[in-house]
Amino acid sequence: MLTQAPPIRMWGHFEHSLDDKGRVIIPQKFRPSLGEEFVLTMGPGNHIRVFPMAVWQRIEEQLIHVDMLDELNEDVLFLQRLYGNCEFVSLDQANRLSIPRYLRGWAGLQEGDLAIIIGVGTRLEIWSRPNWETVNKVFTEANAASAAARRKFTLNPVSAPRSEPTAVGNGGDTVPSGADDPEVA
Repeated sequence: MLTQAPPIRMWGHFEHSLDDKGRVIIPQKFRPSLGEEFVLTMGPGNHIRVFPMAVWQRIEEQLIHVDMLDELNEDVLFLQRLYGNCEFVSLDQANRLSIPRYLRGWAGLQEGDLAIIIGVGTRLEIWSRPNWETVNKVFTEANAASAAARRKFTLNPVSAPRSEPTAVGNGGDTVPSGADDPEVA
């Protein structure tokens, strides 16, 4: 399914503590992109994903428009259950996000803990420090080069071909159309 990438770009790393009610301040840099209402859901690797409504609507379209034959497909069921554990939320007057207890539990976050808030393009990720440190162990130069080669990613954007249509990929990431197709280069 092809879709246009929403004009939302959130990048950066921030750390804020959860207060005694499980709330965390969302950095000013991300607030305009999130909008008034946005969605929290589980993310693989035990973190919380935060989607602006424009991005969430594209994910939701794919989750609800499945063929009858797909209803027993393990991948479809996994994604529906992963994203089905979502909450529609907004910030309070002090720009704090109240994270539901079950999502804090999923992410290993407790009141008083430091939350790592990462902007990864069209979504935010909220990690506990221990989970973030675990996932960071794979961030090596060799792994980065390998991942870039598999995705045909170039660090020289001037010579990289541009593709306007995008396909919604793994976990709602938008990727250039055909990026997973070895025939398209």
